[in-house]
Amino acid sequence: MKPHIKPLVKQLLGAREVSLHRAEPADVLHAPTRPYPNGWFCVAFSDELRTGSLTTRRLAGAEVVLYRTAKGVLRAVRPQCPHLGAHLGVGGSVEGEDLVCPFHRFAFDPSGTCVRTGYDQPPPKASLTQYPVCEANGSVYVWWHALGAPPQWEVPLFPMDERQPFSHGTYDIAGHPQDVMENAFDWGHLPALHGLKEVDIEGQPVTGEPVSTVTATARNTMMRGFHQSYTLTVIGLATIAARTVLPAGAGNLYVMLHATPTGPGRMQVRFGTKLELRGVPGVPDWLGRPAAMPLARLLSEVLQRVGSVDTGADLLMWHHQEHVERPRLAKGDGPIGRYRQWAQQFYTQPPGDLLPPPPERSDASRSQD
Repeated sequence: MKPHIKPLVKQLLGAREVSLHRAEPADVLHAPTRPYPNGWFCVAFSDELRTGSLTTRRLAGAEVVLYRTAKGVLRAVRPQCPHLGAHLGVGGSVEGEDLVCPFHRFAFDPSGTCVRTGYDQPPPKASLTQYPVCEANGSVYVWWHALGAPPQWEVPLFPMDERQPFSHGTYDIAGHPQDVMENAFDWGHLPALHGLKEVDIEGQPVTGEPVSTVTATARNTMMRGFHQSYTLTVIGLATIAARTVLPAGAGNLYVMLHATPTGPGRMQVRFGTKLELRGVPGVPDWLGRPAAMPLARLLSEVLQRVGSVDTGADLLMWHHQEHVERPRLAKGDGPIGRYRQWAQQFYTQPPGDLLPPPPERSDASRSQD
């Protein structure tokens, strides 16, 4: 990273907004020109939703209440209680398998059905509005579609050890998820912005497929001083998942970059790092294996800090970037034009609000039952 950019990045990471210089965020000076894309969007890392907890997240100009029951069932619902409209994420609670409204203590089971009131009277025929939700690769995704269509594809699963959470951070910035995913195909910025050297990269988005793959080898990445080979999996316009297989089968390094549209011209970027070790190099298995996970968690925190600085350079660019509909591309940029054609499959006109799915439940949602 260039020395003059580093203090700007540190300011961004520390304050979640850029205040060190005079440039305005992109959404202040330029009206958004692109609608929200359709697809699965990460609204939390899995460890942020422990058993019996709930939280409220923004998605596509609306809010979603996420909660996990005592048995681990994960649900995503519209915040408003159908009784009198109280916000379930403000004072609501998870009691056993039920979500309980704070206003009159109406309780809703995992199917969304009202099963009791706070006055020991028969419950009304009322149900929560539920959204398709799935959990994959240590991340919680909610499906959004401009016309309320049900899920049309699944989030691919990676062979992760789910016992170990990601070290992660979330940043609220100006921008659009399409520009974040474009990073996987913008190969020219790797040496220019990040200082990567000896970059060897290839991969093309496949028309009609919701997932694309890029393979690369480079030096001066997160693992300083080493040649690192990694695979990037681009999932819709929502996630770039990087996987590095460590030498000699020592384990895997996973880096997740999620971009979630929250409002016109705004997004939340979630960045997570997880190192998985099968043992401790140079230590006998009987001693190294028990120590592998605690050591991996510690090293994940270190790598997350290192990676956040590099990712911070991208955050700085996205926060002030104006979308150029017809870019003047040059040799060495990478397949940006093909990527943009591929990205068009995730848009529906006209864009809409966060609408409920049809009554039928879809296997594609992989909702937890």
